[in-house]
This record gives sequence, structure tokens and C-alpha cells, in this order.
Amino acid sequence: MKFKYFSLILSGLFLLSGCQLISRNFTQNPSSNNQDTNLSELDPASSSPLVNESVAPKPPVSSPQPKPDSILPKDNQNSETPNFLDYPVLFASQAPYGVWDPFHQEACEEASMIMADVYFNKKPLSSHLMEQAILDLVKWEEENNYQVDVSAEETVEILKEYFNLSAELTTEVTVEKIKKELALGKLVIVPAAGRELGNPYFHEPGPIYHMLVIRGYDEKNQEFITNDPGTKRGEGFRYQYKKMLSAVHDWNHDLAEGGMTDEEINQGRKVIIIVGPAESD
Repeated sequence: MKFKYFSLILSGLFLLSGCQLISRNFTQNPSSNNQDTNLSELDPASSSPLVNESVAPKPPVSSPQPKPDSILPKDNQNSETPNFLDYPVLFASQAPYGVWDPFHQEACEEASMIMADVYFNKKPLSSHLMEQAILDLVKWEEENNYQVDVSAEETVEILKEYFNLSAELTTEVTVEKIKKELALGKLVIVPAAGRELGNPYFHEPGPIYHMLVIRGYDEKNQEFITNDPGTKRGEGFRYQYKKMLSAVHDWNHDLAEGGMTDEEINQGRKVIIIVGPAESD
């Protein structure tokens, strides 16, 4: 997620994104060795990872997004969950310009939180805006002593303190709970053992730890509809209910001492993050 090898890629980021660069010294936490690695995408026609893809950045979106209560009735709390739901959550990957260098391979948590913020606060999103938002958030995280990998509990803190969104952690990781919260106008951020997700666009074997946004579901096909920042093809990417719930595992800083293994990430507790707009005073 954070600025491993950041000093080696500052000039590249400047050329690619046109962002205002931040002059800082960054340290690498030992537990981050495997987090979000192997996320460079595969070309379906070959087995080679695509790096430095020539993808034209999307222009900034100028039209506001509807808030959840403009899609669902305010009394939906007393209604049954619909059979299909998909909120128009804007998407940009954690590598907005297709450069899957070590820095961007570590940015899934930031990208997920940024997409939630953009949705609830009706902000525009483009490749440039995502790149700058990731830089700004990572700078703040380091100043506030967050480690390279951010757990679900820490994600809740950041959503509240940095983005001023409502956020809560729950251990009720079920299809019905996720559907209920979505029907109430919320989004769900999922911490996962990335290799258990089986996303075909992750470069094998996939990331040890990953984070993504559930924006809807399709009851007929038994699928969650997500914005998965780990691939440029992640907008509206679908995961089977069973596959998603099986992959849910939180980051554990103690287990990650010396580097996280597949066995250790699968010991991470099952939690999800419920995110909503800022609570009114």
C-alpha cells in the first residue's frame, strides 16, 4: 500500500500523472513484503503481465452522483431487500495509469476508501484525481503512524477521521447482512485473502491481502457486484457469494511479523466494514 521504493518512482509518477509530488522519506514495514503483490494484470491473450499499460485516463466526471437516499426510499429500512441492487459508485483502480509498481501494488485500501468517499460526497473521479488522492491519503497515514498494511479496524478509523464518513466494523459476515446494509444505502468494504478471490485478472498467484468495495448484488445469479481496485477491469466486477465470503479475512499485524504467509492471512478474523455518509449533527 504505502511508499516502498517511493523515491525510485517519484519521477515516473510525475510524468504519468502530472500530480504535485510530495518530497518525503518513507520507511518499509517488514510485514508489508507480500501485501498486494502480483497485482499486475494479465493480458487475456498471453501469460505476460501488463505493465505500464497505455490506457487513456478517463476525464473527470462533472455530473454529481445520486446519494443512496435518492435511489432507495427513506423508509426502505422496513422493506424487504430487492432481488437486484447496484449503486453507481465511480471507479478507478489503485494503479490509475496502469503502472503496477511496488507503490501502487500496495494501494488497495486507499483506493477502496477513496471510492466510498467519492460516492457519498458526490465528488468527481478520474485517473489523475485517484492518483493524487492516494498520495495525499498515504502521506496523512504515515504522519499518523499507520503501518504499510491497514487492518479493517484501522480502515474504520481512517474513514471517520480523514473522510468524515460513518463506518462500523461487524463480525456478521453473511449474505443477508451485506444485502441488508446495501439496501439501507450503505456500501461494504471487504478485507480479503486476495488469493482466495480467484480473480482471473490478478497476476498469479495474486495478492496476499486485498481490499475492495461491494456496491451491489444480484440475487438471481448469487453474485456480489464490486468495484475491485486490483485490476483496471474491476468496475462492477462480480464475485459469487460463496467465493467472496470464503475469502474474507482481516490483516493481523502480529501474524505478519516477518512477512505474511497464505496460512497466516487465512487466520485473519472475518469482518466487514459498513460505510455510509457522514452522520448529521
